[in-house]
Amino acid sequence: MKISEQIKKADFSLAGINNSADCLLLSFDRQHRITNSNEESFRLLGLRPEQLLGQKLNQPLKLGYLQTLIMQNYCFKGQPLLIDGRQHFCDFSPLEKANQPDGGILAIYREEQRTMQTADLPDLLSTLKQHSFFHDDSLILVNPEGIITLVNQPFADSLGVRASQMIGKHVHKAYPNSNPSRLPVVMDTGQSEVAEPHLLGGHNAIVSRYPLLKEGQMIGALGKILFHDIRELSRLADKFQAYIKQPEKTKKPTNNSSHEFKYDCNSIIGQSPVMKDLKEKILRIAQRPSNVLLAGESGTGKELFAHAIHAASKRRFAPFVRVNCAAIPEQLMEAELFGYVDGAFTGARKGGQAGKFEQAHTGTIFLDEISEMPQHMQAKLLRVLQEKEVTPLGSTQTRRLDIRVLAATNVTLEQQVAEGKFRTDLYYRLNVIALEIPPLRERREDIYFITKHLIDNFNAEFELDIQGLTDEAWGMLKQYNYPGNIRELRNAVESAFNMTSGPLIDAADLPQYIRQKFGSPLAQTGQADPPPELLSNIGQLPLQDIMEGLEQKLLRATLEKTGGNKLNAARLLGISRPGLYKKLQKFSID
Repeated sequence: MKISEQIKKADFSLAGINNSADCLLLSFDRQHRITNSNEESFRLLGLRPEQLLGQKLNQPLKLGYLQTLIMQNYCFKGQPLLIDGRQHFCDFSPLEKANQPDGGILAIYREEQRTMQTADLPDLLSTLKQHSFFHDDSLILVNPEGIITLVNQPFADSLGVRASQMIGKHVHKAYPNSNPSRLPVVMDTGQSEVAEPHLLGGHNAIVSRYPLLKEGQMIGALGKILFHDIRELSRLADKFQAYIKQPEKTKKPTNNSSHEFKYDCNSIIGQSPVMKDLKEKILRIAQRPSNVLLAGESGTGKELFAHAIHAASKRRFAPFVRVNCAAIPEQLMEAELFGYVDGAFTGARKGGQAGKFEQAHTGTIFLDEISEMPQHMQAKLLRVLQEKEVTPLGSTQTRRLDIRVLAATNVTLEQQVAEGKFRTDLYYRLNVIALEIPPLRERREDIYFITKHLIDNFNAEFELDIQGLTDEAWGMLKQYNYPGNIRELRNAVESAFNMTSGPLIDAADLPQYIRQKFGSPLAQTGQADPPPELLSNIGQLPLQDIMEGLEQKLLRATLEKTGGNKLNAARLLGISRPGLYKKLQKFSID
């Protein structure tokens, strides 16, 4: 039985593993800890299967360069591996669970079981590095016979198959719905082919192919997808043309279009475990075409995550179109989303107009506040998602669409479905991948990083040099619950920038609704009843005089309570000591 067939038949999800295999079979989890092994482990490694459980894969094995390929989830076959100075060869196939990497399977076999010629791995890794070897590159390697010995999932995605289905096959048999591979031609001629068009999986891609030579002998060929769709290259060329045509003094990056992404994964601020996990998920799911539903409270940054998914995807050079479903009047929604033709209705623009879905063709459409979409429009949206086509108002002609849909909601859609307010079939069509964006109060360790980022931004905008916050102000910000999440934190910092005299933002500079949560006397002045003598002056004195009178009384009462200690008085009032001195000087209070 072939090694690849043994791998396919082995059940790595259960307790047992195929002990009849004449190779060492190892399964491991996403942390690369061994979860199972067959009896061959004793012959090759001198360790029983139970002794291997829980060990990191590189503890019993000196993987060398193989570790890099395994960590990047490359499928490979017949690659050399030394065990106790003896040459062995191994196959590797990554495993997935719910479309996410979930460990893998490693098969190790002896020299005499080797059935194919393979490239020497150090030379292979050197070649990959020369050609920009990154974890998200789309790469394939064949041996001199044209057999695929290494391929990663991004490459297989372009063909609509799994990488494990391609490994070990001849390259001509592994390309469904595509033109035949030219990697064998490259080996025959010995000439590289750089940035050439090639039909892959129904899309015109841009690829490069390189022959691999060692000591004058052909040992294989490397293929790399530069652009998965030639339209990406066209849009990139348009950007450069627009840039070149600008006068030298006014040249700026041409990413200001309303139909282009503004943020990427680096724009997501946060070092908490939940945010690190979310960023990793974004980079994984961005490469796939599935629809994504972003759920989270208002102000958590769902639109930022939508931009990041698009920016990390293969559609990043295509349009990113945002639609706020709550902001479009119900009677105009169909025309806005699906477009209309000339004369479709009274007041229609001459020549018609493309709808948001058509504007997003080849790219991504982001449907924000999807729960606010009227039910009659939900049915029409479902049809567009199912049929991948749209019919503009007043037209009988359908137009094909190639789009990815991201949707966001700040309410529980499951409850909306149960109450009959949201269509069940549309919910499942949108909720292929669900990402829950946590509220700020559940990741308080990120408040510091977000606030520092906001301070840097507002310093540039306000032309100030605020260095940070006092300990008391930091304490308030970190303990506050933020029902408005990041949007509320941003407003609080901006408000403080308008109130502070610098260089540090003090507790007194924060909005009153935050201060009063922590019992600051200054914050409570708005809640306390003013003295009767001040009330009697209403209508006789200007409001400013009344408020200043109240402030003087509060200052005197606080100094009396602290025995004249100005530092303690400032702390009770929730203001800085220099701020207190200014107020005492203003009212000539000794």
